Amino acid sequence: MQVSTNDKLIKKRGRLGTYASFAGLAVLVVGMVASFQQQYLWVSLAAILVGFGLAQYGSYSLRRWGRSPRPDEVIVTSLKGFDDRYHFYAWSLPVPYVLLGPQGVYAFTTRDQAGSVTVNGSQWHSKLTAARILTVFAQEGLGNPTSDALDAANRLSTFIKSKLPDNATKVEPIIVFINERAQVEATEPTVPVLDAKSIKKWLRGGGKTVNLKAAEYKALEQLFSAGTEKA
Repeated sequence: MQVSTNDKLIKKRGRLGTYASFAGLAVLVVGMVASFQQQYLWVSLAAILVGFGLAQYGSYSLRRWGRSPRPDEVIVTSLKGFDDRYHFYAWSLPVPYVLLGPQGVYAFTTRDQAGSVTVNGSQWHSKLTAARILTVFAQEGLGNPTSDALDAANRLSTFIKSKLPDNATKVEPIIVFINERAQVEATEPTVPVLDAKSIKKWLRGGGKTVNLKAAEYKALEQLFSAGTEKA
């Protein structure tokens, strides 16, 4: 399998995450010191808000761009074994993670959520536990993966259509939980919900779409490669 990764962007955002984490810690220390002085109570409160905000951003950035294995690395590992007709793109197109293969185009939406998660159709719920509260800054929020996945597929489709008006390839959205501690219970999900280990099996089975024509595949590969060169 071919892999194109925007290493420059990933390193830049990873550094920003590190800076934000240290800055958040420093601001929290300032807030703690200020809390000992009654007249500086407002400074302490402001520092706590700013410090936690920076810490949250830093943690999010580091998990996505700074720590290994990153989401893109997890997906690449799970796809090992595919031949060079498959091309995975990370952070070089309008959406973060894209797979182009002879059977279609897929846009991956990832979650690093641990613990119990349920989805019924497009309705998501995560169980709040003491452990999750204690690790609130160590993992990203769940949000609505279905909405994010459909939006990613739509943005990529719009991009393709703007560049290749005659190409009618449908972008397939996929939701992937990359955290091995995730326990996901899916009931008739609107968008396929997978763990990293099952991506390859799903693509070879239920994830198969109509095979792309040679001309369509070539046009998409050229378009995506051009985006990689500009990244």
